Amino acid sequence: MKTYRILFTVILLIGLCRPSEGLFNSISLQDYIDSFVDAAKFKIEEKLSLNDSTISHIWSYFKTKYNRVYSSTDEEKERFRVFRDHLRYVLESKLEKLRTYELELNEFADWTLEEFDLFKKGLIISTSLRRTIIDNQYHYHLRRIKRNLNKRRYKNKRFFRDWFSNLIHANDKNNNQSTDLFDWRTKSIVSSVKNQLKCGCCYAFATATILETLYVLKTKSQNIIDFSAQQIADCSSNGNNGCSGGNFPPSVRYLLGQGGKIATEASYPYAGKKQACNTNNLNQIDLGNIEYGAIPEGDEKNLAEALMNYGPIFIGLDADSKRFMFYKSGVLQIKNCPTRRQDMDHAMVVVGYGYDNILKIPYWIIKNSWGTKWGEHGYLRLAKDSGNMCGIASMAYYGKLI
Repeated sequence: MKTYRILFTVILLIGLCRPSEGLFNSISLQDYIDSFVDAAKFKIEEKLSLNDSTISHIWSYFKTKYNRVYSSTDEEKERFRVFRDHLRYVLESKLEKLRTYELELNEFADWTLEEFDLFKKGLIISTSLRRTIIDNQYHYHLRRIKRNLNKRRYKNKRFFRDWFSNLIHANDKNNNQSTDLFDWRTKSIVSSVKNQLKCGCCYAFATATILETLYVLKTKSQNIIDFSAQQIADCSSNGNNGCSGGNFPPSVRYLLGQGGKIATEASYPYAGKKQACNTNNLNQIDLGNIEYGAIPEGDEKNLAEALMNYGPIFIGLDADSKRFMFYKSGVLQIKNCPTRRQDMDHAMVVVGYGYDNILKIPYWIIKNSWGTKWGEHGYLRLAKDSGNMCGIASMAYYGKLI
């Protein structure tokens, strides 16, 4: 607590000697909040220790930092009410026992949950898509059964030997979890984190991310080309609806209808809103034939296999929680988080997995499209092999370029 007060005082003094903008850039909203919190008292008494005057100071800091101007006094009152509720939620999250993650108040602090769903998500699951997923899973299982028939006899011979070995070396197996790591980012073939702004087109960014990496793998190029999420949002239909949501299969079908070509981000830049479809003066990349398949619902083992064999994976998550909204760091775990396919509301991309040696938890590494200031530089770590946390494997697709 003493460290926070010293830090805040130093930054404040520095801020007096330069333009105020420098102060707001040098300290995060959460650090500013924490400078007012008596951490020891908060932890012991387990209640919010900020008075109305302090909350008003924090509110003023938030408005200045994020350039908030409201249309009326009534709107500002309502925004302040929302802000205060979110502030309390984030602070009280620090009291949760066995917590494996950190939350922080951020630029979404004056948004309602309905606004957050509208602007920062955008995954649609249609009835026809549900049937498609079931069909894909059926064919996926058939391929696996055929492939595994040739291995069955050999596996039967090894069964008792492996069982006995696992019994003896159980501790070694647990220790090996700490080295269980796979991350496409280490190969420098995952593009930078983007920001969908106030447009529900997460599906377009997730699709572009996957195709960018697949194209590098196909061409063995040394450079990543950013593909246009705006083109997918503007031009694809039959299941996609611009800033009002979409999914991976309709996006792929659209690109196949264009001869397997997609515009570069440089020639068709992101606008943060749906526009008329542009077909002029585009630099188009020929991806070839695009194929995709669905991971069997809830199967995290197959998700990991597909990740290693094919590349980053398009996933849907149930992100209907303030924990996603205000996630800062750590391994996110949400008790009783829905896993049904129909509950998935946000598209993201799995790029790897790992094991946290301090928390003793395996996790998925997931790329988001909410900018680099959210989460761990734009990424989320979500608990792995924990009952299909928030539907990580409920609606997942891998892709291939032929």
